[in-house]
Amino acid sequence: MQCCSGAMVFGYGVKIMVSNALRSEHIRRRLWVAMLVIVLTVLLIGLPLIVSSYISYKKSSEALSEIQSLKILSELTNKVSRERAPSNNAMTGAPEDAEKYLAELQQYRVQVDQLLQSTVQSLNHAGQHRAAQDLRRNFVPALMRGRQQVDAYAATPYKQRTMRHMNDAITAMFHAWDACDAVMQNLVYDAEQKDQALSNYYTLILLLSELRDQAGRSASNIMPAVSFQQSIPTENLASSLQTQHQTQYLWRLVGVIQPKNSQTATFDTLYLRVKHGFFDHGLLVIANLVDDSLNARPYRMTGPELTRSMVDGFATVVELQNYILESSVKVAYSEQQNAKKKLIYAILMVLVSLLTVSMTMIYARKWVFGPLIQAREQLFKLAHPESKTSSEKSSKQSLSLFDAIHRLQKKLHQREALEFQLKHIAHSDSLTGVANRFALDEYIKLLEKQSSQFQNTCLIVIDIDNFKQVNDRFGHIVGDAVIQSVAESLKASIRASDLLVRYGGDEFLVLVENISLERALKIAEKIRKAVLASDLFQREGFEQVNVSISAGAAVGAESWIALLARADEALFRAKAKGKNSVSD
Repeated sequence: MQCCSGAMVFGYGVKIMVSNALRSEHIRRRLWVAMLVIVLTVLLIGLPLIVSSYISYKKSSEALSEIQSLKILSELTNKVSRERAPSNNAMTGAPEDAEKYLAELQQYRVQVDQLLQSTVQSLNHAGQHRAAQDLRRNFVPALMRGRQQVDAYAATPYKQRTMRHMNDAITAMFHAWDACDAVMQNLVYDAEQKDQALSNYYTLILLLSELRDQAGRSASNIMPAVSFQQSIPTENLASSLQTQHQTQYLWRLVGVIQPKNSQTATFDTLYLRVKHGFFDHGLLVIANLVDDSLNARPYRMTGPELTRSMVDGFATVVELQNYILESSVKVAYSEQQNAKKKLIYAILMVLVSLLTVSMTMIYARKWVFGPLIQAREQLFKLAHPESKTSSEKSSKQSLSLFDAIHRLQKKLHQREALEFQLKHIAHSDSLTGVANRFALDEYIKLLEKQSSQFQNTCLIVIDIDNFKQVNDRFGHIVGDAVIQSVAESLKASIRASDLLVRYGGDEFLVLVENISLERALKIAEKIRKAVLASDLFQREGFEQVNVSISAGAAVGAESWIALLARADEALFRAKAKGKNSVSD
């Protein structure tokens, strides 16, 4: 019987040891599963951020490519429009100047052809294959036809030339520019990013190109009549007046549509040059010639003189156009670089988060849970010894037990410290370090358990005035700095026993026990002045950031909801005063 009993005890002990080993292995597997779940959670949170940042970067890169393509194409359209000046000189110059004007025309055409070739290559390189194809199929034939008519007129003997033939040649060059402008319009129509923040620049580029050409047409429309010293035909007169009106209309649109961040001192200077050089002088020259025609007086100048008088005015338009084109490219490039930085930051943030989580879990498994499992197994073995035949062995087991208990106590203290740190992190706002809404909920639960509840509680609701304008004007980095500065001012203005909570994006709560309303209003006023006196707004780069707060205070209520509602109403009254004020 004793033998059987010993065997049963031994078998029972073996089962317990096997069960314990299986349980320990199960715990280890659960730790690995927990690590995997946390890593997957970080990925699920971080990957959408990376994808969103990548999409923004891709869109900004496409917008930059489109703006650069429009800039290149705009330069070509300007070059084509300006070809009318040497063409007009070749057609209207005196016989003794014919060779000089023809040589200047041919030289200018070489420049246009070179620019055309480089434009086609650039468009193909940027992926704008349709625009490059339209240039070759539509614009090049129209340009060749216009040049052929100009050359045919220039080759016609002077006595056989007619005003009608010259007008047809000028009109043919108009058609060449129209074909090039159509390519630009199609490029803007097909642009995928024209609805983004740079949309105004797409419109501006088209307007400036149209403005440059319309300015030239206003003179070209009367060029045949001036050259032949005849009255301006009704059709040409109407076209000239229409283009002048169109030019002035486009000029007003440029001033309206131009983004304010690009209206610098340089822009204002160039803007005034166009006004004085072209609108005050150039259009006056055309108006005087039209008046000469209407009153049957001899024209004040010849065709080449008209061309020369308009060149300086056109130069001011081109200077302004080039400045705005460069500004649009700089803005697009800046948007792309910002999007690129955000993408890099998103990737780094996710990688750092994954690394932190992984290292934390590995540390916890190796230095917290691992020793606990090991101590558990040692304690279990000591509690169920296999034999007690040797006093020495029993002594070693006793020592192992005390060692295991000591290690267990040490790891429990470490675990409590880790839990305290995690709880502190969970109840603190990551940006400002003050309490968050989780901490507020715990505090409200404690107050609800007291008999007086919220009868002796003061609540001050604080809101940053016009905070959205700070973010919109200066960016979220400055906005975060403002929130941190306000939080520091709040910390310095209240007692350590008072609860400071970041309740929303730019809203804070201060809860104070056993205080009168008069004293609460003094604290709120102290906070308001501290925010205004913050040294943040004296630092370099923050001089233009003007921030104030409004605060509403309430003391005592039947419930938390009622207390919060009273404080909110007080805040609304403070806002109604014009902000930067305190109300009860």
